[in-house]
Amino acid sequence: MERLTRPLNGGYVVDETKVVPGSEGYTGEAINRLGKFEDFVEQLMASQTEIPKQLQMLRDEGKEKSYRYKELMGKKLTDSYILGLLKSHGIG
Repeated sequence: MERLTRPLNGGYVVDETKVVPGSEGYTGEAINRLGKFEDFVEQLMASQTEIPKQLQMLRDEGKEKSYRYKELMGKKLTDSYILGLLKSHGIG
């Protein structure tokens, strides 16, 4: 991954060519990548709310040993791990 930011004095800076002022705010490569990252984190957080509901439905149907149940449980654990990593870096 090509970094768009670089560390500076406990924060980060971005090259001015990667951010462009516009009439409604800033845009550019750095802003677009930040937006995609924020979408990714929101999707992970939403799945942490939705997956337990799906797991409960499968439990109610007695399908705890089904492929789908195991797949959802694995996704829940993986997403939880990623969110934990993000939190440990002060994100999310």
